[in-house]
Amino acid sequence: MASSSFIVLPFTAAASACHPPSKPVARGKQGRRTRLSCHCKATAGGAGDDDLAVSRRLDRRDVLLGLTGVGAAGAINLGGLALAADDAVPATCVTVPVTDQVIRCVSADGFNCPGVYRPEDVVDFSALPPPNGPLRVRRPAHLVAADKEYVRKYEAGVRMMRDLDASGDPRSFKSQAAIHEAYCNFHYKVTAVAAAASRTAGGGGGTPEIDFDVHFSSIFAPWHRMYIYFFERIIGELIGDTTFALPYWNWDAPDGMMLPPIFNNASSPLYDANRDQAHVTAVMDLNKGPGADNELPLCSDDACVKENNLSVIYRQMAVDTALQFHGNKFCAGGTPGSPGSLENAAHTAVHIWVGGDMGVLGTAGRDPVFYSHHANVDRMWHLWTTTLGNQDFVGAGTGDWRDTSFVFYDEKRRPVRISVRDVLDAGRLGYTYEERETLEWLDKRPKPATGIDRPAGPSVPAALSFPVALKKGRKEYVTVERPEEARASGGSSKKAPEVLVVDVTIDPCEYAKFDVLVNVPKGQEARVGPQDTEFAGTFENLPHGGGDGGGRGMGRLTLTYRFALRELVEDLGCGQDRRLDVTLVPRAGGMVVVDDVRVELCN
Repeated sequence: MASSSFIVLPFTAAASACHPPSKPVARGKQGRRTRLSCHCKATAGGAGDDDLAVSRRLDRRDVLLGLTGVGAAGAINLGGLALAADDAVPATCVTVPVTDQVIRCVSADGFNCPGVYRPEDVVDFSALPPPNGPLRVRRPAHLVAADKEYVRKYEAGVRMMRDLDASGDPRSFKSQAAIHEAYCNFHYKVTAVAAAASRTAGGGGGTPEIDFDVHFSSIFAPWHRMYIYFFERIIGELIGDTTFALPYWNWDAPDGMMLPPIFNNASSPLYDANRDQAHVTAVMDLNKGPGADNELPLCSDDACVKENNLSVIYRQMAVDTALQFHGNKFCAGGTPGSPGSLENAAHTAVHIWVGGDMGVLGTAGRDPVFYSHHANVDRMWHLWTTTLGNQDFVGAGTGDWRDTSFVFYDEKRRPVRISVRDVLDAGRLGYTYEERETLEWLDKRPKPATGIDRPAGPSVPAALSFPVALKKGRKEYVTVERPEEARASGGSSKKAPEVLVVDVTIDPCEYAKFDVLVNVPKGQEARVGPQDTEFAGTFENLPHGGGDGGGRGMGRLTLTYRFALRELVEDLGCGQDRRLDVTLVPRAGGMVVVDDVRVELCN
């Protein structure tokens, strides 16, 4: 093979646990995409020129590795990590557990990796004594303000963490915030891939390493559970209270849909002046991003906004499989892959709503409200497996996920290696959640829109040639075929639900948002909102960048998003229909290229 070829980790649409039996009615052939770097800033820029946007898309394989000058042929095997030449990309995604042997943090561009440790000092979490005593109880943040002693302790703990900032102590607030920046802003690299490529090239140096991020895959939920677990225990250690538990921002309850008051006291260490000041005392709108248009049916009061929010939460939680909820497996070649509904929906919308530090991944950990926000994200996971009775990934092929591990400093300043299998049960970690509010979103299943005029006969199939660049103010229409198995039975099952799959290429540094509608007649999109069945969901990107290394160049990302269809098809009464009409409605932000839209069955 010529020296200009790429070494490619297998990753294709078939890598998913979803099976794609259908394609859009018409689509164009996807060509090779060129490399583009960007300087990450929080931005909500325009879509730009369509042709330029399409020409700048990254090839999926460029996203994976982008290694040149390797001079390899065939495949390389490094333990469980398989690499293959780009002229023979297999149809599966080969994974390995992510560990400190696979990734490493790189200090560069003004960023210093936090919590450096010696490998011989690392302690396995499973070797430590299990938590004893009563469970630590995480309470709703909007209700703890009345507990003056609790607030005093919480503020004292964060103040003590901030006092450690100049000392280099890994428990300092600055170091803890830098952990999020390191893992979520591409400062970690997948070293095994670079090592394999380097050996293949004869040991030459300078081979680019692959960016690693805990977002966009099933690593998202367990990594953040680990992160806030240690953050919480550090506060408890510093204040001398082993029962201390973080408050959770109860944004899924109507009374909790505002910034909790304890975070809005300018004299408190819980305060961050770098927030969107227009939102600090307003009711949160999970459907309104910066610069987003007002084409959604307008709400005239806060009660309407809250109802829409509850519909967002319902849609996030009412998914049937771990793949839909957590996202796809992480491919060790570095592709972000595919996020789940837990990451896609309210999580991202809350970050964007708060704005400032929270509005960019590189700085999100600098705002104390981040940890209460993610305590509620963690609670959503807890509720999904307990109250809703769903299962995380189980059975054959899930070992790599469960064996994935990371190293964090604990409250005793010990580097501790903790794996996903260690954190699947909150109770075994010694904490639980106090449920003071009714889970109103459980009863907010969307209903078919009543304000639209439905055609008497079948619609005319809409053909769309991919790739297509979305542009604010211009909707895109495509008709997709449903799986024959689902049509034959009048709909899909919980064990193998239908999902609408949208492949996109984005600039990770830019905010972007579009809505996805199903079976809405052309010209009537403004009559459909989050409370309606036809509103399948929203794509929203939380920008990378910011932080101490925010000026680094980043390539564009190719991602796969899934939108649940099982209940939608059932409620619209189209279980035996051959096709679905899909409308993509750009709302705000930077360039998004849609590479494909299709329907799959997930199991």
